[in-house]
Amino acid sequence: MRDISRAVRRPWTGPVAVAAAASAVLACTSFTEAGAAPVRRPPTWCRPGGMLTARTMPQKIKIADCDLRGRTVRGANGLAAVVPSDGTSLVAHTLRTDGGAELRIEVDDRAGEISIGTHAGREPAGRPRRFRAPSDGCKDDAYRPEPSKWPKGTAVRWNYYAGAARLPRKPIADGVANMAGARTDCTGAGRFTPPPAVTERYAGETNRRPNVTGGATCGTRDGVNTFGWLAMPNADTPVLAATCAWFNGPTTVETDMAVQAQGKRWWTGGSCPAGNYSAEGVATHEAGHVFGLAHVEGTEHAGLAMTPFLRSCDDGPTTLGKGDYEGLIALYGRR
Repeated sequence: MRDISRAVRRPWTGPVAVAAAASAVLACTSFTEAGAAPVRRPPTWCRPGGMLTARTMPQKIKIADCDLRGRTVRGANGLAAVVPSDGTSLVAHTLRTDGGAELRIEVDDRAGEISIGTHAGREPAGRPRRFRAPSDGCKDDAYRPEPSKWPKGTAVRWNYYAGAARLPRKPIADGVANMAGARTDCTGAGRFTPPPAVTERYAGETNRRPNVTGGATCGTRDGVNTFGWLAMPNADTPVLAATCAWFNGPTTVETDMAVQAQGKRWWTGGSCPAGNYSAEGVATHEAGHVFGLAHVEGTEHAGLAMTPFLRSCDDGPTTLGKGDYEGLIALYGRR
Protein backbone atom coordinates (compact mmCIF):
# COMPACT_ATOMS: atom_id res chain seq x y z
CA MET A 1 0.00 0.00 0.00
CA ARG A 2 1.44 3.36 -0.98
CA ASP A 3 1.60 5.72 1.97
CA ILE A 4 0.21 9.10 0.97
CA SER A 5 -0.09 10.42 4.52
CA ARG A 6 2.83 12.84 4.11
CA ALA A 7 0.88 14.75 1.51
CA VAL A 8 -0.91 16.52 4.32
CA ARG A 9 -1.92 20.15 4.22
CA ARG A 10 -1.76 20.12 0.43
CA PRO A 11 -4.64 19.72 -2.01
CA TRP A 12 -4.99 16.17 -3.31
CA THR A 13 -3.25 15.88 -6.69
CA GLY A 14 -4.75 12.54 -7.49
CA PRO A 15 -3.12 9.20 -6.56
CA VAL A 16 -4.73 7.92 -9.72
CA ALA A 17 -5.19 4.27 -10.41
CA VAL A 18 -6.41 4.88 -13.94
CA ALA A 19 -4.43 4.00 -17.02
CA ALA A 20 -5.08 4.21 -20.73
CA ALA A 21 -3.11 4.22 -23.91
CA ALA A 22 -2.04 7.71 -24.95
CA SER A 23 -3.95 7.41 -28.16
CA ALA A 24 -7.20 6.99 -26.19
CA VAL A 25 -7.01 10.62 -25.09
CA LEU A 26 -8.09 11.71 -28.54
CA ALA A 27 -11.24 10.64 -30.28
CA CYS A 28 -10.71 8.42 -33.30
CA THR A 29 -10.76 10.36 -36.54
CA SER A 30 -11.42 8.97 -40.02
CA PHE A 31 -11.73 10.54 -43.46
CA THR A 32 -14.42 9.47 -45.87
CA GLU A 33 -13.04 11.01 -49.05
CA ALA A 34 -10.53 13.57 -50.26
CA GLY A 35 -11.39 17.02 -48.98
CA ALA A 36 -14.22 15.78 -46.74
CA ALA A 37 -14.47 16.93 -43.12
CA PRO A 38 -13.10 14.42 -40.62
CA VAL A 39 -15.61 12.15 -38.91
CA ARG A 40 -15.05 12.08 -35.15
CA ARG A 41 -15.68 8.81 -33.43
CA PRO A 42 -15.61 8.21 -29.66
CA PRO A 43 -12.60 6.42 -28.17
CA THR A 44 -12.88 2.65 -27.99
CA TRP A 45 -13.31 2.75 -24.21
CA CYS A 46 -16.33 5.08 -24.56
CA ARG A 47 -18.81 2.36 -25.37
CA PRO A 48 -22.50 3.31 -25.40
CA GLY A 49 -24.67 2.20 -22.49
CA GLY A 50 -23.66 0.42 -19.32
CA MET A 51 -21.03 1.23 -16.73
CA LEU A 52 -17.61 2.58 -17.71
CA THR A 53 -14.39 1.66 -15.91
CA ALA A 54 -12.01 4.37 -14.71
CA ARG A 55 -8.87 2.29 -15.20
CA THR A 56 -9.49 2.12 -18.96
CA MET A 57 -9.83 5.90 -19.31
CA PRO A 58 -7.36 8.76 -19.46
CA GLN A 59 -7.30 10.99 -16.40
CA LYS A 60 -8.67 13.95 -18.38
CA ILE A 61 -11.47 13.45 -20.87
CA LYS A 62 -12.77 15.96 -23.41
CA ILE A 63 -16.55 16.11 -23.25
CA ALA A 64 -16.57 16.46 -27.04
CA ASP A 65 -14.82 13.07 -27.27
CA CYS A 66 -16.95 11.24 -24.71
CA ASP A 67 -19.72 12.97 -22.78
CA LEU A 68 -19.73 11.13 -19.45
CA ARG A 69 -22.35 13.33 -17.80
CA GLY A 70 -25.14 11.11 -16.51
CA ARG A 71 -23.04 7.96 -17.06
CA THR A 72 -21.87 5.67 -14.23
CA VAL A 73 -18.12 5.25 -13.76
CA ARG A 74 -16.57 2.50 -11.65
CA GLY A 75 -13.33 3.18 -9.80
CA ALA A 76 -11.04 1.27 -7.45
CA ASN A 77 -12.46 -1.44 -5.17
CA GLY A 78 -15.74 -1.32 -7.12
CA LEU A 79 -16.63 2.19 -5.93
CA ALA A 80 -18.88 3.84 -8.53
CA ALA A 81 -20.69 7.13 -9.09
CA VAL A 82 -22.95 8.82 -11.60
CA VAL A 83 -21.08 11.68 -13.28
CA PRO A 84 -23.00 14.88 -12.40
CA SER A 85 -24.83 16.59 -15.24
CA ASP A 86 -25.88 19.71 -13.30
CA GLY A 87 -22.49 21.45 -13.33
CA THR A 88 -21.32 20.08 -9.99
CA SER A 89 -18.41 17.76 -9.28
CA LEU A 90 -18.32 14.77 -6.94
CA VAL A 91 -16.09 12.88 -4.55
CA ALA A 92 -17.23 9.46 -3.32
CA HIS A 93 -15.87 7.32 -0.49
CA THR A 94 -16.50 3.85 0.85
CA LEU A 95 -15.31 2.53 4.17
CA ARG A 96 -14.70 -1.21 4.05
CA THR A 97 -13.65 -3.86 6.52
CA ASP A 98 -10.48 -4.28 4.42
CA GLY A 99 -9.71 -0.63 3.69
CA GLY A 100 -11.26 2.32 1.90
CA ALA A 101 -11.79 3.64 -1.61
CA GLU A 102 -12.10 7.08 -3.19
CA LEU A 103 -13.45 8.23 -6.56
CA ARG A 104 -13.18 11.85 -7.59
CA ILE A 105 -15.01 13.22 -10.64
CA GLU A 106 -14.46 16.88 -11.49
CA VAL A 107 -16.62 18.36 -14.25
CA ASP A 108 -15.42 21.57 -15.90
CA ASP A 109 -18.13 22.61 -18.34
CA ARG A 110 -16.30 25.81 -19.28
CA ALA A 111 -13.15 23.92 -20.31
CA GLY A 112 -15.20 21.07 -21.71
CA GLU A 113 -13.29 18.54 -19.60
CA ILE A 114 -13.98 15.85 -17.02
CA SER A 115 -11.18 14.66 -14.71
CA ILE A 116 -11.34 11.30 -12.96
CA GLY A 117 -9.12 10.04 -10.15
CA THR A 118 -9.57 6.90 -8.09
CA HIS A 119 -7.64 5.29 -5.29
CA ALA A 120 -8.02 2.43 -2.83
CA GLY A 121 -6.12 1.10 0.16
CA ARG A 122 -6.12 -2.38 1.58
CA GLU A 123 -5.55 -3.36 5.17
CA PRO A 124 -2.14 -5.04 5.34
CA ALA A 125 -2.31 -8.71 6.25
CA GLY A 126 -0.10 -9.91 9.09
CA ARG A 127 2.99 -7.75 9.56
CA PRO A 128 4.22 -6.75 6.09
CA ARG A 129 7.69 -5.42 5.41
CA ARG A 130 6.50 -1.81 5.25
CA PHE A 131 4.42 -2.11 8.44
CA ARG A 132 4.71 0.84 10.83
CA ALA A 133 3.46 0.68 14.37
CA PRO A 134 0.45 2.96 15.02
CA SER A 135 1.33 6.39 16.38
CA ASP A 136 -0.36 7.96 19.37
CA GLY A 137 -3.46 9.52 17.83
CA CYS A 138 -3.19 12.41 20.29
CA LYS A 139 0.19 13.34 18.79
CA ASP A 140 -0.32 12.32 15.16
CA ASP A 141 -1.01 15.52 13.22
CA ALA A 142 -1.59 13.95 9.78
CA TYR A 143 -4.66 14.93 7.76
CA ARG A 144 -5.69 15.16 4.12
CA PRO A 145 -8.32 17.63 2.87
CA GLU A 146 -10.98 17.01 0.27
CA PRO A 147 -11.21 19.34 -2.76
CA SER A 148 -14.10 21.27 -1.18
CA LYS A 149 -15.59 22.39 2.11
CA TRP A 150 -18.67 24.14 3.43
CA PRO A 151 -18.49 27.93 3.82
CA LYS A 152 -16.98 28.92 7.15
CA GLY A 153 -19.64 29.24 9.85
CA THR A 154 -22.11 26.93 8.11
CA ALA A 155 -24.52 24.84 10.17
CA VAL A 156 -24.85 21.76 7.95
CA ARG A 157 -28.52 20.74 8.02
CA TRP A 158 -29.15 17.04 7.65
CA ASN A 159 -32.11 14.68 7.63
CA TYR A 160 -32.17 11.17 9.05
CA TYR A 161 -33.20 8.09 7.09
CA ALA A 162 -34.04 5.08 9.27
CA GLY A 163 -34.41 2.63 6.41
CA ALA A 164 -36.81 -0.28 6.18
CA ALA A 165 -35.36 -1.83 9.34
CA ARG A 166 -36.03 1.37 11.36
CA LEU A 167 -32.56 1.33 12.88
CA PRO A 168 -31.70 3.88 15.59
CA ARG A 169 -30.74 7.48 14.86
CA LYS A 170 -28.53 7.93 17.92
CA PRO A 171 -25.24 6.44 16.61
CA ILE A 172 -25.57 8.43 13.38
CA ALA A 173 -26.38 11.66 15.22
CA ASP A 174 -23.61 11.08 17.75
CA GLY A 175 -21.10 10.45 14.97
CA VAL A 176 -21.96 13.70 13.19
CA ALA A 177 -21.82 15.61 16.49
CA ASN A 178 -18.48 14.01 17.39
CA MET A 179 -16.85 15.40 14.25
CA ALA A 180 -18.45 18.85 14.32
CA GLY A 181 -17.83 19.21 18.05
CA ALA A 182 -14.24 17.88 17.93
CA ARG A 183 -14.91 15.18 20.52
CA THR A 184 -11.70 13.51 21.72
CA ASP A 185 -10.23 11.45 24.52
CA CYS A 186 -6.96 13.40 24.22
CA THR A 187 -8.09 16.08 26.70
CA GLY A 188 -9.67 15.95 30.11
CA ALA A 189 -12.60 18.00 28.82
CA GLY A 190 -13.35 15.43 26.14
CA ARG A 191 -13.14 18.08 23.39
CA PHE A 192 -10.48 19.83 21.39
CA THR A 193 -10.85 23.56 21.89
CA PRO A 194 -11.69 25.82 20.30
CA PRO A 195 -13.97 23.80 18.00
CA PRO A 196 -13.90 24.35 14.24
CA ALA A 197 -16.06 27.10 12.73
CA VAL A 198 -18.61 24.70 11.28
CA THR A 199 -21.56 23.05 13.01
CA GLU A 200 -24.38 20.62 12.26
CA ARG A 201 -28.13 20.83 12.68
CA TYR A 202 -30.55 17.94 12.69
CA ALA A 203 -33.54 18.75 10.45
CA GLY A 204 -35.77 15.77 11.18
CA GLU A 205 -36.52 12.33 9.82
CA THR A 206 -37.23 11.78 6.13
CA ASN A 207 -38.57 8.94 4.01
CA ARG A 208 -36.27 9.98 1.17
CA ARG A 209 -33.25 7.72 1.12
CA PRO A 210 -29.69 8.96 0.68
CA ASN A 211 -28.73 9.33 -2.98
CA VAL A 212 -26.79 6.07 -2.89
CA THR A 213 -27.84 2.94 -4.78
CA GLY A 214 -28.07 -0.64 -3.57
CA GLY A 215 -24.59 -1.15 -4.98
CA ALA A 216 -23.12 1.72 -2.88
CA THR A 217 -22.97 3.91 -6.01
CA CYS A 218 -23.34 7.67 -5.64
CA GLY A 219 -26.42 8.65 -7.65
CA THR A 220 -27.95 12.00 -8.60
CA ARG A 221 -28.20 14.63 -5.89
CA ASP A 222 -31.52 16.07 -4.75
CA GLY A 223 -30.39 19.16 -2.82
CA VAL A 224 -30.87 17.58 0.64
CA ASN A 225 -28.20 16.22 2.99
CA THR A 226 -29.46 12.79 4.06
CA PHE A 227 -27.64 10.52 6.51
CA GLY A 228 -28.76 7.13 7.74
CA TRP A 229 -29.13 3.39 7.27
CA LEU A 230 -29.52 1.94 3.80
CA ALA A 231 -29.73 -1.65 2.64
CA MET A 232 -27.11 -1.98 -0.11
CA PRO A 233 -27.52 -5.62 -1.20
CA ASN A 234 -25.40 -5.24 -4.33
CA ALA A 235 -22.42 -3.64 -2.61
CA ASP A 236 -19.20 -5.57 -2.13
CA THR A 237 -19.35 -7.64 1.06
CA PRO A 238 -16.64 -5.59 2.87
CA VAL A 239 -18.51 -2.26 2.46
CA LEU A 240 -19.55 -0.69 5.77
CA ALA A 241 -20.64 2.75 4.55
CA ALA A 242 -20.57 5.15 1.61
CA THR A 243 -20.52 8.94 1.55
CA CYS A 244 -20.99 11.20 -1.48
CA ALA A 245 -20.11 14.91 -1.57
CA TRP A 246 -21.05 17.20 -4.45
CA PHE A 247 -19.28 20.51 -4.90
CA ASN A 248 -19.07 23.63 -7.05
CA GLY A 249 -15.52 24.91 -7.25
CA PRO A 250 -14.17 24.89 -3.67
CA THR A 251 -17.65 24.81 -2.06
CA THR A 252 -19.52 21.72 -0.94
CA VAL A 253 -23.21 21.89 -1.86
CA GLU A 254 -24.56 18.51 -0.69
CA THR A 255 -23.49 15.36 1.11
CA ASP A 256 -25.25 12.03 1.60
CA MET A 257 -24.16 9.26 3.98
CA ALA A 258 -25.35 5.65 3.86
CA VAL A 259 -24.40 3.04 6.49
CA GLN A 260 -24.89 -0.55 5.37
CA ALA A 261 -28.11 -1.90 6.90
CA GLN A 262 -27.88 -5.34 5.33
CA GLY A 263 -25.49 -8.15 6.13
CA LYS A 264 -23.53 -6.33 8.86
CA ARG A 265 -23.82 -6.63 12.63
CA TRP A 266 -23.64 -3.31 14.43
CA TRP A 267 -22.47 -2.49 17.94
CA THR A 268 -24.52 0.39 19.34
CA GLY A 269 -23.96 0.09 23.11
CA GLY A 270 -22.76 -2.08 25.97
CA SER A 271 -20.05 -4.67 25.42
CA CYS A 272 -19.25 -5.46 21.80
CA PRO A 273 -20.16 -8.94 20.51
CA ALA A 274 -17.46 -10.48 18.32
CA GLY A 275 -17.87 -9.66 14.64
CA ASN A 276 -19.81 -6.45 15.24
CA TYR A 277 -18.75 -2.99 14.08
CA SER A 278 -19.07 0.31 15.91
CA ALA A 279 -21.96 2.20 14.34
CA GLU A 280 -20.92 5.44 16.02
CA GLY A 281 -17.30 4.96 14.94
CA VAL A 282 -18.33 4.46 11.32
CA ALA A 283 -20.66 7.48 11.44
CA THR A 284 -17.92 9.69 12.94
CA HIS A 285 -15.51 8.65 10.19
CA GLU A 286 -18.11 9.29 7.47
CA ALA A 287 -18.92 12.67 9.03
CA GLY A 288 -15.27 13.53 8.48
CA HIS A 289 -15.94 13.19 4.74
CA VAL A 290 -19.09 15.30 5.14
CA PHE A 291 -17.00 18.12 6.61
CA GLY A 292 -14.17 17.85 4.08
CA LEU A 293 -11.61 15.32 5.35
CA ALA A 294 -10.25 12.50 3.21
CA HIS A 295 -8.67 9.21 4.30
CA VAL A 296 -5.22 9.28 5.85
CA GLU A 297 -3.58 5.99 4.95
CA GLY A 298 -0.75 4.08 6.54
CA THR A 299 -0.77 1.76 9.55
CA GLU A 300 1.01 4.44 11.57
CA HIS A 301 -2.15 6.60 11.38
CA ALA A 302 -4.54 3.98 12.74
CA GLY A 303 -5.15 6.18 15.80
CA LEU A 304 -6.98 8.81 13.72
CA ALA A 305 -10.70 8.86 12.99
CA MET A 306 -9.92 9.23 9.27
CA THR A 307 -7.94 6.01 8.99
CA PRO A 308 -9.60 3.87 6.29
CA PHE A 309 -9.16 0.66 8.29
CA LEU A 310 -11.73 -0.50 10.83
CA ARG A 311 -11.72 -3.82 12.65
CA SER A 312 -14.70 -5.29 14.45
CA CYS A 313 -15.37 -3.87 17.92
CA ASP A 314 -12.98 -0.97 17.27
CA ASP A 315 -14.55 2.23 18.57
CA GLY A 316 -11.40 4.32 18.16
CA PRO A 317 -12.88 6.43 15.34
CA THR A 318 -15.63 7.71 17.65
CA THR A 319 -13.12 10.27 18.94
CA LEU A 320 -10.82 12.57 16.97
CA GLY A 321 -7.05 12.46 16.96
CA LYS A 322 -4.83 15.50 16.67
CA GLY A 323 -4.67 15.30 12.87
CA ASP A 324 -8.45 15.05 12.52
CA TYR A 325 -8.84 18.21 14.58
CA GLU A 326 -6.06 20.09 12.83
CA GLY A 327 -7.59 19.19 9.48
CA LEU A 328 -10.91 20.73 10.49
CA ILE A 329 -9.16 23.86 11.80
CA ALA A 330 -7.19 24.18 8.56
CA LEU A 331 -10.47 24.00 6.62
CA TYR A 332 -12.65 26.23 8.78
CA GLY A 333 -10.59 28.07 11.34
CA ARG A 334 -11.61 28.35 14.99
CA ARG A 335 -15.15 28.97 16.16
